Amino acid sequence: MTTPAIQYDMTPQELRRTVEKYGLETCWPEIEAGLRNEVLLSPGESKYDDLPVGGTKQGGEPDLPPGMDWPKYSRRGVPGLRNTRKPMTFLMQLRCGDLRPFAPPQFPDHGLLSFFVAIEQNELVRDQNENPVGRVLYSPGSEIEMLVRTPFPRGLYFGNRLPPCSLKIESSTGVSFDLLSEIMERHFGFSEEIHDRVWNLYRQEIIPAGRHKLFGPSTALEGSRLFQFSFLETQELETELADEALSESGTNNDINNDWVLLLEFDPADLPPGLLADENGRLFYEIRRDDLAAGRFDKTELRHDDA
Repeated sequence: MTTPAIQYDMTPQELRRTVEKYGLETCWPEIEAGLRNEVLLSPGESKYDDLPVGGTKQGGEPDLPPGMDWPKYSRRGVPGLRNTRKPMTFLMQLRCGDLRPFAPPQFPDHGLLSFFVAIEQNELVRDQNENPVGRVLYSPGSEIEMLVRTPFPRGLYFGNRLPPCSLKIESSTGVSFDLLSEIMERHFGFSEEIHDRVWNLYRQEIIPAGRHKLFGPSTALEGSRLFQFSFLETQELETELADEALSESGTNNDINNDWVLLLEFDPADLPPGLLADENGRLFYEIRRDDLAAGRFDKTELRHDDA
């Protein structure tokens, strides 16, 4: 199978020019030290599901080993709902070999990752901790030749079947909003003007609008808890409390380097009406030890609102 050509989005040199455009050239050495490689995924045009079996794509019918059960979710224990198991929505599959040149060392060389999420009545299904319910399946390299295109199961609402499309892969350079804020405050002190300045830089130049991404820092979204805590004056909040608050909002790749962003999915790319709230992002995150061991069942899923 041919590996798609990798295109380049934001290079460190381009990011440096952007930082200088905002008059922040004195901050560049510290920003450069915090740069992270990432991969951006841009959906192509929808078409018939004639994309190669085992290849990188969004939507359509997934490619799974024969006999593998389609991931399902249960609403057991939720008052007023029947205790039935229902099929999850298939989002995308990623051929590991397509991403390996830019992946962390723990990432597998071969195989296929398939991402699912539970959606019911235009809403994300959430667990007892209010996190979205989802699954990541891994088909190792030894199984890749045995994959078959798996039909949508009965019970999966027609509107939850994403149209198939190819994905353009782009290598890019990212930096976290938290790090930018920290550097700016160190150089210029804390003020709303400084935060507005760094947010404008981040929102207009760095956030990959309309694209999904992997491996880099999680995107900070205006209105999310993670973003709101970035605006708290450090004089009024102990460092321990800030870390605790960030931890409660989800695993943050830049606070805790033990985690890898396996996929950041932008719901705005979903078909109209699939989700009532198409804002925010879905974050599939996994610990590096679990990634190295291939324990993709340990992947955690969270959702930040915009």
